[in-house]
Amino acid sequence: MSLNAEVHKLAPSGRIDLYSIDLNSIGVGQIYYFYAGQDTDGTPVVFQGNTYEPWYLIMTGMEKRGTGSSPRPIAEVGNPSRFVTDLCKTYQDLVGATIRRRRTLAQYVIADIAAYHDEFYLIERRAEESNFTVKFELASPLDFLDKELPGMIAIATGCPHRYKSTAGGSGCSWPGTDPSKWFDRTGTSVGSALLDVCGKRVTDCKLRFGANSPLDYGGNPGLGRSNV
Repeated sequence: MSLNAEVHKLAPSGRIDLYSIDLNSIGVGQIYYFYAGQDTDGTPVVFQGNTYEPWYLIMTGMEKRGTGSSPRPIAEVGNPSRFVTDLCKTYQDLVGATIRRRRTLAQYVIADIAAYHDEFYLIERRAEESNFTVKFELASPLDFLDKELPGMIAIATGCPHRYKSTAGGSGCSWPGTDPSKWFDRTGTSVGSALLDVCGKRVTDCKLRFGANSPLDYGGNPGLGRSNV
């Protein structure tokens, strides 16, 4: 039975929501996978090649509206050891990062069957913060389609391009075929293409293209963070 058919039954068999926060949309090569695990035994969930860790999470305001504006959910996430606070300080409150809700059923997770429904939201602002939780206001990506400068996000510390990809608007033309120019995200030389990961900095671009050559860097290194 399909996912769509299952979720419309009177008693769907174990619906489960899996989440990810993708920082690639703000120029940081990192994705965090998690699920609302505050009421579980803390066991990670593995589905379609990704491991979702239990995390304190409450999502509200995700109900669909028949008319009017898109829903603007609130994501309240746990902040152990001020981990999320540190991310916000480093990456401009994570504004523009992509949150995905992957809705599926427990039986599909157990059998690792690719049956799910995805919903995507962007972090629009950090709404509240404490030592225990951080609340983010989310928005639909559709709300950003008509925005132009200065509404676009420009960051100084990272490149938004997908490494070694020019698909879908990404602008990294580096082929990654030269073993002498394989590096990890810290800029350390590695011996395998599987370990070759861009750190999203200008220095990482120069390591590959050359210090005095044209770069495909998509960030804005001339920007500084303002306190205004």
